[in-house]
Amino acid sequence: MTALLNPRFWIGLGLVIALTLAGAFIYRAGKAVKGAEFDAYKLAQQEARILADRARSLRNQARQAAVDKEARDGQVRIAAVEADLAGARADGERMRLAYRDAAQRARDLARVAAAGKGEPDSDPIGVFEGLLSRADRRAETVSGYADKLRVAGTVCERSWDALKIK
Repeated sequence: MTALLNPRFWIGLGLVIALTLAGAFIYRAGKAVKGAEFDAYKLAQQEARILADRARSLRNQARQAAVDKEARDGQVRIAAVEADLAGARADGERMRLAYRDAAQRARDLARVAAAGKGEPDSDPIGVFEGLLSRADRRAETVSGYADKLRVAGTVCERSWDALKIK
């Protein structure tokens, strides 16, 4: 019981209690500071992610707008090729009609019976007219196809270049 009356005991006990409370306070304060730092870190990461998503969205919109523009330009070019092809077809049809008319006039002038046969001779002018007509039609088909492929290739290349926007 004499130990309880000793003032050193009470001073030591008070000091232990004070140090324990101070340690607990410091621990809790440190934990709160660490928690606040972590919350700030999480917030910064979230803001960075939002900014990155927005930048990616803007890049994608710019790329899509460039590709859409090239597609529209390509449609205009294809329509121009189609118009040129229709004009070429009309010109070709007029030329084929002129072939036929010339061949018919030549046939009418050359229709005489071959000697000793009593029937008209073969028609080399008609063969030539048929050959020119078929060759002209095939040339229209091939050139129209080649023009469309050229325009489509150009549009594809420009669309690819538009996708490489940084």
